[in-house]
Amino acid sequence: MLMTKAKPLILAVIGVLLLSFVIYNVEVGLYYFQYPNELVHYKMELTEIFSGSCDREAINEELSAHRSSHCLSPIGTYHAIDIVVAGLGFISSISAPLVALKQAGRLRMSGVWSKNLARLRLLLGTSLVSVGVADAIGILTSSGNPLNWEEVLGVPVPAFMIQITIILLGILLIKKATKRLKSKKKKKFAEPWQMAGSGNFRGSLEKTGKGAKKDTGVMTVGDLRSALSLDQYEDIFQLGTSAGDDMSVGRQCHYCNGQGCSQCNFLGEFL
Repeated sequence: MLMTKAKPLILAVIGVLLLSFVIYNVEVGLYYFQYPNELVHYKMELTEIFSGSCDREAINEELSAHRSSHCLSPIGTYHAIDIVVAGLGFISSISAPLVALKQAGRLRMSGVWSKNLARLRLLLGTSLVSVGVADAIGILTSSGNPLNWEEVLGVPVPAFMIQITIILLGILLIKKATKRLKSKKKKKFAEPWQMAGSGNFRGSLEKTGKGAKKDTGVMTVGDLRSALSLDQYEDIFQLGTSAGDDMSVGRQCHYCNGQGCSQCNFLGEFL
């Protein structure tokens, strides 16, 4: 639970650190060397540093002898690995506020936007699968061989591993997009009185019951009779024509059409 709440903060910190690291390394230079006449900054090659073949003494010897090193590059030089790391940092930075808004319940995506996003995932997944299969067949190069991914990424990785990774990632995106496109929005069933605009009506049972809801309720027979004025005189003039104790004027019973039933005590009318 704590990790879930801290997820936006973790994403934001990771994103800022990765972006700052790449930008500072390329534009300013993490490595510097003091020549007799000047201090020069260099960009450090991440793939060479991670391989463990570059230590400070070896780099300084190469710079002293040749003013260059296979572990360093001039400032301002971007390679594929730099773009990948910066891209991960950018995605993490963008995802942090979105995750925070989603946790707070303030980020809601409409059905149309959700479908459009699923279509984009489907397009991206199809493209990745196509690239992976094309590279495995050898269509992407004139020689008919797979791409040299070491030159592309700057990391010595077998071509088949990159191809499998790209194809699997594409399949996952296609599967997720297809599931979303096939899903249908569930329609909530509404009672006739709710569809008719009387959803706020509360019947007599709901009015008197403990813990009754304020906005829903089913009309009882008595409530319907009162609402339709079935138990009242036809009009005020009929009320005025009443002779008092010995005569009572009512209205015809709507349940039996004046024939007499249990609702009107078999009188045929409501008195």
